[in-house]
Amino acid sequence: MLEQRIKISLLAIDEGDDTIQFQVELTNGVNSISIDFYGYADEFQDFANELCTFPKSIDTEVKYELGEQGQKWAYYILLRVFCYENNGHTAIQIKIDNNRIEPHKSYSEFYILTVPASINKLGQKLKNWNAKIDKEIEWIAE
Repeated sequence: MLEQRIKISLLAIDEGDDTIQFQVELTNGVNSISIDFYGYADEFQDFANELCTFPKSIDTEVKYELGEQGQKWAYYILLRVFCYENNGHTAIQIKIDNNRIEPHKSYSEFYILTVPASINKLGQKLKNWNAKIDKEIEWIAE
């Protein structure tokens, strides 16, 4: 299977309001996309905590969502983690939209297939990540 990964990098820190410019790069080995967005040092903590204990049941869904689709927001990012089989096989739905108009529009939706233990490792990595010290984090799906 082709390498499936998520890489998040710190691009810049705005000292004025302490916002961080991140870049996220996502691939399932066939499809890939990257997008820059703004957040805070603890941007991924709630998502990370939920990933560490995923899944609590076969119906558990964990989401990281930022923005909305449409012209109101600069971008839309969705990472939705869920079990797609009763044996625990897990997927991450990736939906990224830069909300721009043609010919600058960029939209992608695809899935990374993995297992709960690998999702738990992603959660641990995100939970322990201090973007101001380590400028990037990378997770490769198992």
